[in-house]
Order: sequence, then structure tokens, then C-alpha cells
Amino acid sequence: MHDIIVISIIVIILLIILTSSTLQNLIIKKLEDKQKRKLSKELSNSIKNKEFIIYIQPKFDTQTSELVGAEALIRKKLPNGEILPPNKFVPLYEKYGVITKLDMYVLEEICKKQKEWRNKNLKLIPISINESRHHLKNSNHLQELNNIISKYDTNTNLIELEMTESTVVENMEIAKQAEENVHKMGFIVSMDDFGTGYSAFNILKNIKIDVLKIDKSFFDDMINNAKAQIIIETIVSMCKKLDIITVAEGIETKEQVEFLKKINCDRIQGYYFSKPIPIELFEKTYLQKKIKYYI
Repeated sequence: MHDIIVISIIVIILLIILTSSTLQNLIIKKLEDKQKRKLSKELSNSIKNKEFIIYIQPKFDTQTSELVGAEALIRKKLPNGEILPPNKFVPLYEKYGVITKLDMYVLEEICKKQKEWRNKNLKLIPISINESRHHLKNSNHLQELNNIISKYDTNTNLIELEMTESTVVENMEIAKQAEENVHKMGFIVSMDDFGTGYSAFNILKNIKIDVLKIDKSFFDDMINNAKAQIIIETIVSMCKKLDIITVAEGIETKEQVEFLKKINCDRIQGYYFSKPIPIELFEKTYLQKKIKYYI
């Protein structure tokens, strides 16, 4: 009889714990859903009120210094005129999955601009757009891409869809399918932050990448770090054999540029040439005047 009572008490305690845990999870889920709806509404209003500003950072051919591409970046302008960098708002949008709405806004603004540039007979270059991991789970994403591209009659080979290395590593099979689908549509596919994860080379074996962006961390102490130089040169050499374009990110010094020229890295992006600038200034500086750097 005593054993039955003890067992009954244990069962009751377990039921209380399980019920409490389930209830706690439901409460957390409800709060998260509420926060997501709130953020989504705020984001839609910010887009409607044109609070987001598109910035562009150009990419240059390492050997000729010709403008060969650019990356679209986002900033947010507050009512007091302060410009917020992306690290002040993107992580929160990413956490709650509403970042996809901002990604599509950036893509549409770029397509709209490229149509303007085409009508002005200005030089058209591929522009990379960040693709959040949340797009991978959206079955309507390909249709969303197609709708925007069709609306502005944009050539898909002028849009580079950029995934981070961590996004691919965490969603390998889904990312592979997504890569195949967007390639069929004619988009360029690039991988950002290469070398920051643990499965980078496995990615190159399984997924077709057109452009590989070598992470800035490789170049920070490169000049005085022989191992870093060997690794960078090996990555560039490997990509040549795989027919992948290499882009060095975060380049800030002439010594870095000279090294990248020597090892035949394809492209350079960084403050040595230009910081990210508003898209209107980018047009005026690089597309209308056709500036060429000599290094």
C-alpha cells in the first residue's frame, strides 16, 4: 500500500512538471508570436515611410581596378536624422523571422534602380543582395523573386543572391535545393563569410557557388602572418580550379591589395577603395563619371 502511494505521488509530481513545462512553452510561444507581429507591423510602416536607405559598396577587379560589382547594404534613418547601422536592427529582425520582408524591399529597390540606370544608358553591374536563412523555409520565395524581377524586367545575371556560410552549414540539403532553383532562374549565387565556420570546404563540394567572399578576418593580420597568407592563396588557387570567382572582403591597405594582386584574387571590396555610400552617390561617383582606380 505504501509503495502504491509513493508511486502515485511521483506520477502526480511528474504530471505537474510536464504540465508546467508545456504551459511555460505555450506562454513563451505566444509572447514570441506577439513580438513577431509587432515587429512585422513596425517594419512595414518603416518601409512605407521610407525610413530605410540603400547603401552600396563597390567591388573592383584586382588587376585592372575596373568596377565589376557591388553589394547592397541597408541603413535606417531615425526621425532625429541619426543613421542606424544594420547591426542595430537586423539581428532582431533575423531573430523573429521578419528580415525576409526587408530583404525583398532591398531587392525591389535595386531592381528599380537598375531599370533607371538601363534607361539612362549607364553601366550595369551585378549587385549582391543578402538572403536570410528564413527564405529557405518559405515555399513562396521563388515566386516572390520572380514577381520582382518581372516587374522591373531585370536580368537575373545582374542580381547576386548572397548566403552566409553559417546559413548553408545549418541547412545544407535545403540550401542545395534553393541554390539549384535560383540558378535555373539565372541568378548568381555567392557565399559570404567564407572561412568563419567548420564545414566550409564541404559546402564547396556539395553546392554550386559562383562567387566566394573570403571573410575579412583572414586579412586583419595577414601581412605579418605567413600562415594566413598561405591559407588565402590556397583558397584562391582552389577556387580557380573550381571556376569560382573570389572576392576579398574588408580590404583596407595597399599591402593587402598588392598581395591579392600577386596571388590573382579576382575582386576586392573594402575601405581601401570605398566605404558603403548612399545609392544616389554611388551612381554619381561610379556610374556617371566611370571612375577607375589605379593601384
